[in-house]
Amino acid sequence: MRALAAFADWPHLLPALFLLPLAGAALLPALLRTRPAVAWASALAVALATTMLAVLALVRLLGDGDYGYAMAGWAPPLGIELRYDRLSAITLLTGALVSLALLFARREMTGAGRRQAVLYCSLVLILLGGMNGFVITADLFNLFVFMELLSLPAYALVAMSPARGAALAALKYLLPGAVSSLLVLFGIGVLHALTGSLNMADVAVRLTPGGPSPATVLALVLISVGLLVKAALFPLHFWLPDAHSAAPGPVSALLSGLVVKMGVVGVVRMFDVFGPALGGAMQAFENLLLILGVLAILTGALAALVQHELKRMLAWSTVANIGYIFVGLGLAGSAAVSGGIAHVFYHGLTKAGLFLAAAALVERTGLHDIDDLRGLGHRMPLAATALSAGLIAVAGVPPTAGFVGKWQIALGALEAGRPELLVVVLGGALLALAYGMRVINALFFRAPVSDQVVTASEAPASMLVPSVLLVALALAGGLSGARVIEFILPFAESLGGR
Repeated sequence: MRALAAFADWPHLLPALFLLPLAGAALLPALLRTRPAVAWASALAVALATTMLAVLALVRLLGDGDYGYAMAGWAPPLGIELRYDRLSAITLLTGALVSLALLFARREMTGAGRRQAVLYCSLVLILLGGMNGFVITADLFNLFVFMELLSLPAYALVAMSPARGAALAALKYLLPGAVSSLLVLFGIGVLHALTGSLNMADVAVRLTPGGPSPATVLALVLISVGLLVKAALFPLHFWLPDAHSAAPGPVSALLSGLVVKMGVVGVVRMFDVFGPALGGAMQAFENLLLILGVLAILTGALAALVQHELKRMLAWSTVANIGYIFVGLGLAGSAAVSGGIAHVFYHGLTKAGLFLAAAALVERTGLHDIDDLRGLGHRMPLAATALSAGLIAVAGVPPTAGFVGKWQIALGALEAGRPELLVVVLGGALLALAYGMRVINALFFRAPVSDQVVTASEAPASMLVPSVLLVALALAGGLSGARVIEFILPFAESLGGR
């Protein structure tokens, strides 16, 4: 631990979290354009190195508390500031999930066209750099820049899928994404006009306290709507089912496990920016998030229950779980907020494992519908068991990872005097268990109806290891739930001055 602490004191640790993957993304097509296998190995090495940097950043946080970095030596608020706090620990998740997604894609990379394989790796590294920068920036304009850096490769990765309808799904993803980006940029412009600053902490201080001005409310609405499109919160989720189901398996894992969570991170950052100025008026915003979160849970779970296609069912499950996160944020109490943020981490872990396990089944058989996969659990027992265990975890069955955040949100509902929300939390979990059991029943307790199932063989190790590892962590995650909540709680208590 002491050795790690020594490395964690490297002064340029924070910018390296996004500069390293961005540099790797630039160098891959320049140096390894005709060597896809080497490009894949290099991309994996960069992702693993970035994960190690995230570990060091977390070690420093645990030792020193929140810390910052002034880009080019210019002190904030004039200079661009990076800030690492307890929410920024999500950089550990981004690096780990990107590394596992790249490992899963090894066979695709060595078998795909040379240029496409290298481009795929480069786009994934840009995505990693954009997400890390988005999480640690303390500057509003750079929040927008990193949002674009993570959004553009996401659109392209969906479009690269060989699945039918992928181009249309990417277009459905791109158009609302572009509009949401303009809304965020316009809102940031309003804040800059009001305060003359772009540093988040400085803007929060300079905004007129004691009551909302129309311009401040306008900025909140513009930025929030833009970020909620990125987060796919109901009713702004319309792009998600097509994009996540049409994307290649590893990309679906990253989109659902990480990319939509960036919208959540952005909304959480806005609580700190607007909370001091709007004061009690923030309660209206929190109530709106709460209502939309409830609708997202019910809509997403019911839609998932009636889906026939496996990946589309998982995509609708993401809509429901985003709802849980925003119910936690909308309740605003420290228990509920800590549960919502814990669900960001745990759902990312679980859903990435689920999409990878589902991709292994789909890619080995060429079948997409749940009913067509009947009996596949006996031909691909490891991949099918990983998928089944992940479905149990995402339903929140104790002591899995999915239980931790939902339990905390339920406690927060009781603390807020809203016991009726327990019905929503429990109802969403039961619906998730219902559509999960439907898949488990098809895989293990129904006779095969397809020749592809009868002739299928187990997925290779490069596919199994990432999905089994993530699902195993999701199953065991509930056992460490108390420590995770203990880690998040100080941030939840400080959020927005609570």
